[in-house]
Amino acid sequence: MRPAARRAAWSAFGLLAILGLAPIGGVEVRTGRGEGRGPRGGAEEILLRAPAADSFARHLRHLTAEPHRTGTPRNMELADYVRDRFREYGLEDVRFHDTPALLSSPVSASVEILAPARRKLALREAPIPEDDDSDLYDDPAQVPYHAYAKSGDVEAEVVYANAGGPEDFALLEEMGVDVRGRIVLMRYSSPYSYRGFKVYQAESRGAKGAIIYSDPKDDGFARGDVYPRGPWGPPSHIQWGSIIYDWFGPGEPFTFHWKRRRGGGWVEGQERDRQLPRIPSVPMSHEDAAEILSRLRGPVVPPSWQGGLPFTYHVGPGPARVRMTVRNEERIGTMRNVIATIRGRSEPGSLVVIGNHRDAWIYGAVDPSSGTAALLEVGRALGEALRAGHRPRRTIVLANWDGEEDLLGGSTSWVKDNRRDLDRNGVAYINVDHAASGPRFQGGATPELAAFLREATKSVADPGGRGTLHDAWASNFEDGRPHVEMIVGATDYTAFLEHLGMSCIDMSFGGPYGVYHSQYDSYAWLSRIGDPGFRYNVAMARLMGLAVWRLADAGILPFRFSEYAAAVPEYLETVAAGDGAPRPMNMDRARAAAARWLKSASRFEEEVERRGDDPALSDSGRIRRINDLLLKVPRSMTESSGLSGRPFFKHLLFAPQPTYRPALIPRIFEAIERGDHDAIPRHEAELAAAFDRASRHLDRAAALLIDQPGR
Repeated sequence: MRPAARRAAWSAFGLLAILGLAPIGGVEVRTGRGEGRGPRGGAEEILLRAPAADSFARHLRHLTAEPHRTGTPRNMELADYVRDRFREYGLEDVRFHDTPALLSSPVSASVEILAPARRKLALREAPIPEDDDSDLYDDPAQVPYHAYAKSGDVEAEVVYANAGGPEDFALLEEMGVDVRGRIVLMRYSSPYSYRGFKVYQAESRGAKGAIIYSDPKDDGFARGDVYPRGPWGPPSHIQWGSIIYDWFGPGEPFTFHWKRRRGGGWVEGQERDRQLPRIPSVPMSHEDAAEILSRLRGPVVPPSWQGGLPFTYHVGPGPARVRMTVRNEERIGTMRNVIATIRGRSEPGSLVVIGNHRDAWIYGAVDPSSGTAALLEVGRALGEALRAGHRPRRTIVLANWDGEEDLLGGSTSWVKDNRRDLDRNGVAYINVDHAASGPRFQGGATPELAAFLREATKSVADPGGRGTLHDAWASNFEDGRPHVEMIVGATDYTAFLEHLGMSCIDMSFGGPYGVYHSQYDSYAWLSRIGDPGFRYNVAMARLMGLAVWRLADAGILPFRFSEYAAAVPEYLETVAAGDGAPRPMNMDRARAAAARWLKSASRFEEEVERRGDDPALSDSGRIRRINDLLLKVPRSMTESSGLSGRPFFKHLLFAPQPTYRPALIPRIFEAIERGDHDAIPRHEAELAAAFDRASRHLDRAAALLIDQPGR
């Protein structure tokens, strides 16, 4: 079915749903292991009952009916859809938040092998009869591309550089292979998963162009059955994506470099090129890449560089010679966030934010539409709770972001526009980039919310019949305790965490997912392969609603800063043991301050356990003063100046590297990378001061807790 026909059909179905003529079913809610622990209170019962598979499916099918990149008319229509559903469900103060942004769109792309024999490559994904949506490339306007790649027409020999990391290029140099003036072919592969970093590495070494392909060893037939039989990428699948150099600060092409004229309009700043690539690049399937790789000679690759294609890989250069033509266009467009609120009953100024992005490279059934559909189900459940007379203590903000795929744009712009309020009153941000592509729960959080996340999963049933989500999650680990992952950079929590210092949670259900950022990330893939019946997507909606409600309705905020402080020695050890670090590097001053922070946090938490049910704590003013102090603890981990050369990132413990791997203790980490060992004592002093600030806030909170009238 063509996109227009699909859209008409599903718009009609959506209208029936709005009029109440389409069925709305439910999924049985179970809590605990066997009987186990149930939800606490009427609002939580609603939040666990209301999300439903058929309602989720209607949202998902509407969201995935057409491609909807940032800045396209369809993505704006979907903003209307999200807004209208939030209003329909009874949420309050539903509005758009618009921001101008530099957007990149494809015009054309071609790759032709010129030698040793001419062959034009397809650069398209083949249709699959079992998936009506896989007719994308019948539309000539659909061109696989890297957003923000430089337009150009280049011709050169090809060199294969494995995953495109610094050590890969260093090994090429050891082999006597020079990439200057050549086109570099790289694969989407760990540990350097971000495509922009690969292009940056090639560019900085003098390459004329870059090609990044999906090797079957990583996400194709070498892993198992390919779509439509299984979850892995078929031979022609192509991973679209942005290659903006966002480690300099997400959203910079509009937040830092575009300034509003007094008379209206926008003017380009002085440093626009800092984040934008200077060479052309394209994404490619392994079906096309095999035509190039099989024609390369030169040294045989090291064993770790050998991919899954059925021949021996060589690094080149040549004799394969390629002409690559890329035409992208850039324009100032509009990013549109959709923001809805539920006003808190007694602390309306305090904000708990839950968000997911809407924009997708193509259909984006998993990434991000499953998350948007789940967020809509959370909105529907919260609306039902409001109508039943339940209102949380604090204000809940539901945010559907735009521009995440391009440049983390929508969330960054909203955080910057609301920075003062969020800095003072932001309790936490919960992010769900995608809800579910499989059955394995993956939970990440800043350390003070790790225990909270583990506890929340005890109240949601595992759809696979393994007890609760907590039980199923714990079964993945030898010690039987769920491991909450570290979260640093790369999605919409970035501005909240590394810029503001807010407490954050990021979560999803995962599984084999070989169609990422391709046209095969479709409704058919998710409904038939990734999550039949949408059981895990519905479970995610339930967990999202429960988590946001508990954070918004708790008396004393459920932070455990003892877990945060206890993690610091490990962070210090990691950076001290890194390559290039001076020996010895004990950082005793920071360790001592962390120990003081741990002592203060433990004392406060013991008092909460001992006095938490005391009637005197019904004094909402006292609780508010305690919570205001608790919010200052994570903010203590930031410094206003930010990182050297990357001022957007202000956190002292976490910052993203261009590889998407975290940099722990980033100021010291980057000083070691620069060889600037003289800066380490100064940065250690900053850490010690931050830990002591945190200790003071917790000591004052404990004093408020202890000093209760009538005791």
